[in-house]
Amino acid sequence: MKKILCLVVLLILSSIGVAFSQSAPPNMPHYDSKIAHFGISFGYNQFYSNMIEKEFRPYQDTIMGFNSDRNSGFQLMFITDLRLLSFLNLRFTPGVTFGDRRLNFYEYNKDGEFMIKSTSLEAIYVEMPLEFKIRSKRWRDMRPYLIAGGKYAYDLGSIKRKKANPDDVMLKIDNSEIFYTLGAGVDFYLPYFKFGVELKTSYGLTNILLPEHHTMYSDVLDKIRTQVFYINLTFE
Repeated sequence: MKKILCLVVLLILSSIGVAFSQSAPPNMPHYDSKIAHFGISFGYNQFYSNMIEKEFRPYQDTIMGFNSDRNSGFQLMFITDLRLLSFLNLRFTPGVTFGDRRLNFYEYNKDGEFMIKSTSLEAIYVEMPLEFKIRSKRWRDMRPYLIAGGKYAYDLGSIKRKKANPDDVMLKIDNSEIFYTLGAGVDFYLPYFKFGVELKTSYGLTNILLPEHHTMYSDVLDKIRTQVFYINLTFE
């Protein structure tokens, strides 16, 4: 995580240096007058599962608690950017996101010994995001922006159809999720292309826990919702 943040900071600083080193004319002065732009985006992500317990949950003497680790992954997206207004663009950025969700349960076994049982749920999302990009006025070769939108994601790594074993931590997870996304970023206009750095978070709106197969671990949970944090580098 530290190495990735250092790399992002170095890229931002070098882009700012290029942007301010140009006195006049600015780089690609007519770039934003075009109707559509295309590019790619790749970056780092962190998956987190918000585990919500039932109001009157069973197994209170066995399962003391549970939580989710933040695990790292990466993604690759393709950018289609459509200019709607001077300060408003519509972006469609389909792609693939790889991540991992690790859920931990703190419990006492039959012998009264305290133990931690965990399960990892691999996530391979095929994503279809549709986002509004609200841009500020261009300042020299920089232009900050905000992001707001939503996306549909289909999880190819779901274990939805895997047979449950009562002795293991087995949870049935839905393949499909709906998210809303908020974020911010900065575009840097370089001599031959536009480079951007953006931070954004996607919040799951749908409950992905499927209680169709009852186990001790699934019965204590009411909902599981996914949250994903992104650091993206864009090239257009």
